[in-house]
Amino acid sequence: MKISIFGSSSTGLLVRLIAAHIFGTLFAYTVYTRFTQLGDRYESNDLATYLEKIGGGEGLTSTIFTLAVYTNLGSVLPNFLSPMLLSIFIAIFTWFAFRDVYTHLSHKLFWTCNLFPHFLIWSGTASKEQLVILSGMVIINFAAKRSFAAKNLSISLIFVVLAMLVILLIRPNYFVIYFVIFSTALISPWLHRIVSRRLSVGVWIFIFSLLTSGVIAYLALASRFFNEDVIDFMDRVQTSFHAYSSAGSNRYDIQWENFYDFLYNSLWGIPQGFIGPTLIEGISKPVQFPAFLEGVLYLSILVYLFYKLLQLSIKSRILRLHILPYIYVCFAIIFVSYPFLIFNPGSALRYKQSMHPILIFYPLLILAYYRANNLIKTKIKKTSD
Repeated sequence: MKISIFGSSSTGLLVRLIAAHIFGTLFAYTVYTRFTQLGDRYESNDLATYLEKIGGGEGLTSTIFTLAVYTNLGSVLPNFLSPMLLSIFIAIFTWFAFRDVYTHLSHKLFWTCNLFPHFLIWSGTASKEQLVILSGMVIINFAAKRSFAAKNLSISLIFVVLAMLVILLIRPNYFVIYFVIFSTALISPWLHRIVSRRLSVGVWIFIFSLLTSGVIAYLALASRFFNEDVIDFMDRVQTSFHAYSSAGSNRYDIQWENFYDFLYNSLWGIPQGFIGPTLIEGISKPVQFPAFLEGVLYLSILVYLFYKLLQLSIKSRILRLHILPYIYVCFAIIFVSYPFLIFNPGSALRYKQSMHPILIFYPLLILAYYRANNLIKTKIKKTSD
């Protein structure tokens, strides 16, 4: 059952979100930079410098695109004003996504997810992460309203497709997750009528097991994936971090030579990647200790949200159609991408912000729409009685 909720938007919610994101930008550019570098932060004059540096050769398309965005914005809004404008747009899209179901959420949980310090910093800084976060909010807003509310297709679909292209260009690995929720949302009316009531949890598990086994068998028999390809990938990731000797937080003691190291390190690397600094790193470098505490809270909330989603997938056949493919693809992409989170805790803090809309906000929206749907069903039942 799709729901339609009207008249529950909150101007106060919008104002608070905008204020939080403006504060995040100001904090990033006035305080945070005093303690650490803002990674791949882009300035309005960096495009010409980058093009001159590559000398007409091939540069990273994602970097050129990001620089072009901030160069054009910087010509109108100099310094931190251009990323502040985009951070305000992120606040507006967050409000637009949650305004109808805000009353059905735990407000403490909602604001905790919105006020993570590094989320506010990187959503308010001129960076690839900011563009991915903004695009992600556009997509999850469409996916939630199309899948769970009375939402017909409109011209706004054009902006959703553009947001998908931005993520494909900047973070192609995360694009797969967004593509899954976009696709299931786009054809959700048909899926709800035809497919949802025919697939039990056991059938979904069988499908995912068969798919995983097929991919592994293909890679083992038809390619050199488990020897040369994986090792080449591991070497490229490690070199991309260790090449910068000035990066004081680099980790050099990770055993990283073969495919078995890739599997073994995933056991600690995935959870640690979402935390950022280890406890030892936080104690030895006090400036990283708040980031460690934030990371522990972040991982705890992430586990809680996915646990609640799994519970919902057992209860609801319709939600199962959206939740189980989403979780499966999330685990697959995170497993493949985790090396980018383990060699430098500072980079881990930055990279995981790109996933914040899809890993934190999207589950929150599903939970909120489920509760709103249950409330409407209860009211209808009482009225009919």
